Amino acid sequence: MVLKEDFELIKELTEIQGCSGNEKTIREFIKSIVENHCDSIETDFLGNLICYIHGNAEKPEKKLRILLDAHMDEIGFIVRYIDKNGFIRFSPIGGQNIRILPGQKVTIHSYLGKNIIGVIGEKPIHLLSLEERKKVNQLDELFIDIGMSSAEEVNELITIGDYITLTQECVILNNTKRISAKSFDDRAGCFILIKLIQEFSKNHNKLDKDLIFLFSTQEEIGVRGATVGSYNVNPDIGIVVEVTHAIDFPGISKEKYYKCSLGSGASISVGPNIFSKLSKTLINIAKEKDIPYILEAEPRQAPNNARAIQLSRNGIPSSVISVPLRYMHTNIETLDYNDLINCKQLINEFLLKDLTDIMVN
Repeated sequence: MVLKEDFELIKELTEIQGCSGNEKTIREFIKSIVENHCDSIETDFLGNLICYIHGNAEKPEKKLRILLDAHMDEIGFIVRYIDKNGFIRFSPIGGQNIRILPGQKVTIHSYLGKNIIGVIGEKPIHLLSLEERKKVNQLDELFIDIGMSSAEEVNELITIGDYITLTQECVILNNTKRISAKSFDDRAGCFILIKLIQEFSKNHNKLDKDLIFLFSTQEEIGVRGATVGSYNVNPDIGIVVEVTHAIDFPGISKEKYYKCSLGSGASISVGPNIFSKLSKTLINIAKEKDIPYILEAEPRQAPNNARAIQLSRNGIPSSVISVPLRYMHTNIETLDYNDLINCKQLINEFLLKDLTDIMVN
């Protein structure tokens, strides 16, 4: 795979807007890409997209069922109030960095099915007092301007409860393999799952397991899609494909957090939320196949879908493989294409491996 061939898919995946609870557009796009490569495909009431590829095995009743999860949703907002002059107040969906919001272009996804462009307004610096210049606006002080002059005009286009997302173009930075976009959290994981589906659909004869690809919803507001999805499909093993913080930029202490840079390769999580045999297997594969990797200590419950999958039903052995990402939960999230490919390769090699020993306590 090369960036030139994959960039169109990456661009479409990241520019499509679908915050938690409003994933239909991104779900339908992913479905259109993968449906001809799957043995079966379904959607549940939470909007999860679940895709199956069945492997061959001498004893089908003993085939392992491997769940691969990546969430489709992104952070966003919801319309809360429309004032008499047509300005829109809004509330966050998912974790937001309030400091970067003034001046952003947004899209309001109207109940009428239209996408309405707006901007998050802010007083120009000329009109700010010295005290105002020192503080960061609170979210309830911000507003969206869609160019209308009254509540009546706005109400013809949008309503309370309409979803809002940041609007951003996906770009390659200066002829490198670094790509900047919104929603790489977790469209990066979605990209990896799509590529795995496309490849394994051609190689059933190499596969002795059943693969279940879960493009999950509502991760950003409490891992809801994966909670329902993993319970329903009841896999033997769960692998969450995510992003993690690359902290190779000025002003942040590696000693305080950990060492992770763009170009580090696949980040393999270790900790109590992670099944240790899975982590060790992934590490050994990375060493054997010369795949770049780093370890990420996760001392508490994982801040992603692994915490839901691990606790599903009787407990599911779970692991997390992450792509290093700068500026998470902004509209300029940045990653290295090589890290995407190394994560995909690591998972590919894992799925081809005999995993019988992992399931023995």
